[in-house]
Amino acid sequence: MRKLILLFSLLFLNNIAFSKDSLDEKSKEEVLNVLEVNEALHASFFKYNAKDVQANAEKTAAAIAKVSNKEVKKLLENASKKLSEIKEGADRESNNKNYHQASMAMIYVINKYDLGDKYSGYRCPMVKKKWVQNSQKMGRVHNPYAPEMPHCGGRMK
Repeated sequence: MRKLILLFSLLFLNNIAFSKDSLDEKSKEEVLNVLEVNEALHASFFKYNAKDVQANAEKTAAAIAKVSNKEVKKLLENASKKLSEIKEGADRESNNKNYHQASMAMIYVINKYDLGDKYSGYRCPMVKKKWVQNSQKMGRVHNPYAPEMPHCGGRMK
């Protein structure tokens, strides 16, 4: 009986320790909109059309600018800055680096707040970069950084 009580206590404490913060409905919708707009940026990196990459980076930064929750906006501030550095005329490696850094901020927000299970962080150990991907829409990994290994990587736990 003691073992059973101990087990339930540990499970309960584990849920408390690892639960995500909740957002009000408006803030949650705004963050989900950022992630939805980012889907087009992810797709343009996957196919790598430099013109589309810049245009979608600008759209994602604009979606971040519309976030009204001050705490979330502060967490996404660096993402917005890095997205604005993604340019059509820049080399792919520079754009990849900026997208990776922007993605890190978005992944932090996904991990911190309860936004559902639609979006997840992914990583590729070969190129040592991370990105956000719609886990419900894409069952397979779509690595936006390495065209020679488009399905390398995995979902972060």
